[in-house]
Amino acid sequence: MREHPSEPAGSPPPGLYPVPAHHRSTVLERRWDGDVWLDETRPAAAGVTLAKARRHPTRFLRDHGWLLVLAFIALSGVAGYLWRLAPDREHVEGAQLALPVCAVLVTLITSVGLLRLIDHRVGFAQVGDRGAILAWGTVAGLVGVGFAFAVELGLPNLLGSDPKNPEWDWIAGPAEETGKLIVPVALWFAGRFRLPRQGLLLVLFSGITFALIESGEYALSPEGWSPTRPPAEIMHPLFTGLVAAFAWRAAWGRRSWFTPTALAAWAAAMAIHSINDGIAADDLSFTGSSLATPAAMLIAYLLLKHGARQLVPPDRVEAASPRWRPVAPRRAQASPGYRELARSG
Repeated sequence: MREHPSEPAGSPPPGLYPVPAHHRSTVLERRWDGDVWLDETRPAAAGVTLAKARRHPTRFLRDHGWLLVLAFIALSGVAGYLWRLAPDREHVEGAQLALPVCAVLVTLITSVGLLRLIDHRVGFAQVGDRGAILAWGTVAGLVGVGFAFAVELGLPNLLGSDPKNPEWDWIAGPAEETGKLIVPVALWFAGRFRLPRQGLLLVLFSGITFALIESGEYALSPEGWSPTRPPAEIMHPLFTGLVAAFAWRAAWGRRSWFTPTALAAWAAAMAIHSINDGIAADDLSFTGSSLATPAAMLIAYLLLKHGARQLVPPDRVEAASPRWRPVAPRRAQASPGYRELARSG
């Protein structure tokens, strides 16, 4: 049964559209139901090809992107200067009171950059209820922070241990990746925001809200902060976003969000998060030798892209880079036209 919480603005109509085959060497026609890609395919007409993707290394500077870059550089510089005034201070005071503000703004700019990158491919402008999604995403992030705080502090204290003990680093993944999903999954079961692109945007907002709060929290204590931490907070929407990229599409048309695909993606996000925190949570300085955090973010982005590419609508397929195009499933169900052509061949 098709579900339409709201009518997407400008979403391509249902029909068969050209997409790359699973191995990308040929082009097939795949059915788009107006919201998601289905597994039904058939051979494309003779001569049908997809335009060769053109890479634009400076695309991020367009549409006022250069302003974001300048703001990022300026605010990062101010934050770094404020931090170096007293890097060993336990709490901010005096001029350093501006440090949390600068840190949050740097995290916000980085998050906007991530949203712009994904939006250019997925087309969030076609998603309905964006205002409500932003509001609920903010609530989800706040609930996620509260849940993570309660678990990461409460469980060690309950067991008579110190939450700051490194042996508890592993708990960050399960606590935070679960917390950020509580509200989005509850809304799914309530029948809200079940469209895959809605779910992805909702979870990205949840992760961004979590990142902004954590960015400000860490900046309150210069001795435990470093200039690379604010942009590194982008790990939160990346980690949880990869879950949404798979889970909402896998649950489309089903009665439960808890599909094997969703559980696997959720487990992957928790594992990547915990491994990162266990190795490099306290090593985000410019001179740090650990590459764990950049590696974790890269892995999360690649997984997110692998899932989110199946959300790219028909009108954006040709503009997307090859690795962002929604390839046909390996075992796609042949449409009647496909079977007739196969028999005639």
